[in-house]
Amino acid sequence: MSLNMRFERAFTLVLPLLALAGATPLFAGQEDLEELVRRQGEQIRQLKEEVGDLRSQQASGIDSDISQYLAETDVARAPTGSKGGGLFGGRVRVGGYFSLEFRDDGDGQTMHFDQHRLVLKLQSEIADGIGFETEIEFEGGGADVSFLTGNEILVEFAELSFQLIEDKLILNAGVILIPWGRFNQYHDDPLNELTDRPLVSRRIGAAAFGQPGIGTEGTFEFGDSWFFDYNVALVQGFADGFTTNGGVRGARQSFRADNNDNKQVFARFVLSPPTQWFDVVEAGGSLNFGKHDAGGNLRNYGWAFELFARKGPVQVTGEYMLQRIEQPAAAPLTDPRRQDGWYVEVAYFFFPGAWRGKHTLLTDESTFALVVRVEAIDLNHSTTGDTFRDDLQQISVGFNYRPVQRTVFKISYTWVDSEETGFVSGAADRFTISWASYF
Repeated sequence: MSLNMRFERAFTLVLPLLALAGATPLFAGQEDLEELVRRQGEQIRQLKEEVGDLRSQQASGIDSDISQYLAETDVARAPTGSKGGGLFGGRVRVGGYFSLEFRDDGDGQTMHFDQHRLVLKLQSEIADGIGFETEIEFEGGGADVSFLTGNEILVEFAELSFQLIEDKLILNAGVILIPWGRFNQYHDDPLNELTDRPLVSRRIGAAAFGQPGIGTEGTFEFGDSWFFDYNVALVQGFADGFTTNGGVRGARQSFRADNNDNKQVFARFVLSPPTQWFDVVEAGGSLNFGKHDAGGNLRNYGWAFELFARKGPVQVTGEYMLQRIEQPAAAPLTDPRRQDGWYVEVAYFFFPGAWRGKHTLLTDESTFALVVRVEAIDLNHSTTGDTFRDDLQQISVGFNYRPVQRTVFKISYTWVDSEETGFVSGAADRFTISWASYF
């Protein structure tokens, strides 16, 4: 079945649901999770200034007032779900997220539950202008237990930050969350509207991608509510290991060694202009360049474009990523020289106004969402169908329910089309149900 036919089939299913939605758009005061994450730095700075003003007044009982103030605003300072355990004088906040999936992956595989991820997040304000943040992922239940499969424990990132000029110039050192594409910065399961991550974000963006190194980031506001974000990192980068089925994932390097003296640069830039046509719009680009072979002679470089826009109850997210890999002259065609892919995702949010407040799970934050994602990857432009993922196309249709914004129930169906020789259309179509939440 062609991609166009699958696209038409998907929308044949979705359009009746949109018509039935009937729907009251998102309530006026609802905060968008991604926008909240993006603005948290500015909130932290404002909180510090206000606390400093309170201390300077030397008013009666000021210490207790400050403690209460910080306790009440702690969630705003840690939008990823942390509610702060009060460790070390209230400077350490603990949170995270988890996801459980029920999957029917087709192609003769059994239906199963998958305890996919449990991610612990820690944030610490070491001193004014110095902070630390980390994510530690437990995938598949952990590691080194005989009955577990596909399991790991991994530090996804661990960044020590130094705020030199408020939010405009921040230096980072540690395991850096790589600024390569949009999705890697927003890869948390509760943030996303479909259970499975986009093909291109996983196989070329390598989400969730962290590497040891140093970096700098910041946000500039100028003009009439224009925002410009930048994020640049110098890290180990890629080694030999690019493949036509795994993409760049096998080329990621050790946290403790490099295969050559060369280091890789990753950079991401995002512009958010004010506009009368959208509530929020962000357009950005990413790039990377380095050398991947042991001798430090073969170059690799990539670039990406991204778009995020929201208007009322409709949200559109899209991304294109490309990676070029220089190979020895005698390398076979099965060693990829160019890999690329893209996705476009559209989500429509709604919730009947009459249902709000009728139950503990029908809150002022509750939303439903209908989601469609169309995507494709080509992990080797020199071959066609060399592996299952070499030339792969997918269409996913999903329905979500969020009783509150930090907790989501998802159900989706994915039509899969591969050019691999002998692939039977529909054999690997997937049905998933998942539960994900910040805590």
